[in-house]
Amino acid sequence: MRGLQVALAAVILGISVSSGLADDNSPFIYFATQDPFADGLPTKNDVFVFGGVFTRGAFGDAINVFGADYTDNYIVGAAYGRDFVDIGAGFVLGGVAGAAIRFGQDDDTTGELWAGARLRHHGLVIGDLAIAPALTAGFSAVTGPTEIEREREIRHDGDASFLGFVGAELSFRVRQAPNVELVYQLHHRSGADGTFGDMTEGSNANALGIRYRF
Repeated sequence: MRGLQVALAAVILGISVSSGLADDNSPFIYFATQDPFADGLPTKNDVFVFGGVFTRGAFGDAINVFGADYTDNYIVGAAYGRDFVDIGAGFVLGGVAGAAIRFGQDDDTTGELWAGARLRHHGLVIGDLAIAPALTAGFSAVTGPTEIEREREIRHDGDASFLGFVGAELSFRVRQAPNVELVYQLHHRSGADGTFGDMTEGSNANALGIRYRF
């Protein structure tokens, strides 16, 4: 069944690419190798404001957005990003730094700072819609653990104060508002299998936010 779904999707994509044209004479569906909606020079800076909910499971469980086991604990934050270099084939290398407050029913209010390198792609363009993936990898420091992190500290005799950070995301924007994106991000703190703080997993939150490019 899964193979059939993939095959059907491939057929639909092939038909759309060969038959549809967007307003600017580009194919209706295509993978962008440059900013598809840029009017002049592409933007290099961005600000991302978001809110999210922590999950109980590991990274692989949290990425199942609709099936994740959510808690009553939350994260609200903001991040600044900048693109540094276009490395070709639609990929752009940049950096991100952010700060957040974590709070909720089972948690003391704590703060988080993170920074990392970001690799993003200009994405799949479908008419006037661009859907673009990105991945940030770096480091995260907190003023105190969440309840889930504390449970994992006890289980592994570890310390969640300083861990690795991964931000996997998917963004959506339209040609009519090229500087604004709706962004889903999986906000992941990781011990990288014991590399940081003798932890395997820190915490995971599924977040939604708005990014403004300038």
